[in-house]
Amino acid sequence: MVNYTQMLKTREPTLLDREDGHWYQTKFDDVYPSISTILSATATEDKKNGLKNWKANEPAHDYITKQSQHIGTQSHKIIEDYLSNNLSLEEFDLLPIAHFNNLKPFLENISDVMCIEQRMYSDKLKVAGTSDLIAYYNGELSIIDYKTKRKPQIDDYMYEYYLQTTCYAQMFHEVTGQKINQIVILVSSEKNTRQEFIKTCDDYIEPMNERIEKYYLNNLA
Repeated sequence: MVNYTQMLKTREPTLLDREDGHWYQTKFDDVYPSISTILSATATEDKKNGLKNWKANEPAHDYITKQSQHIGTQSHKIIEDYLSNNLSLEEFDLLPIAHFNNLKPFLENISDVMCIEQRMYSDKLKVAGTSDLIAYYNGELSIIDYKTKRKPQIDDYMYEYYLQTTCYAQMFHEVTGQKINQIVILVSSEKNTRQEFIKTCDDYIEPMNERIEKYYLNNLA
């Protein structure tokens, strides 16, 4: 049986400490931006302006952003420990624990965990990133991400995540030769809702490639 995990670990890039987004350095000294950095830089003007307007009209935006990041980080760690059979909830805050308990019914659909927090890159696309989870979901090999939000989400809000996880699937395929065609986004909100978004990578490869091409065109101009 092919050991995909070992193949990925052998090629794992290093996350660099930079202020202009997330960047990764390969073992061959190539430096690539993360897919999240690319998507942020190539977002629509409406999306960029929406964020600017929110910051302008929300005096506590720094606090809210930092709290959201803290909650997300802890929630991810709880899920990672749970999937690794190494969970102790004593070190975590109440809200991340609540998010974990909220998502637990979806986590029961996960099996045969291959990689947790796996750093990857693509020489073809010149992009890198870190996937939350590569595992089977409802019996199909999938790229799985989990999100914590303040409110329930709609499908349109998830679009950037579909591009991001599709990119992870392309990185995985480039390294292993194994295609992944299912992406899964699991979302817990502070309104006590849980949502499961399941999509097919093939639907997002073209727009993902367009965003990456746009990024490099803009940065070479």
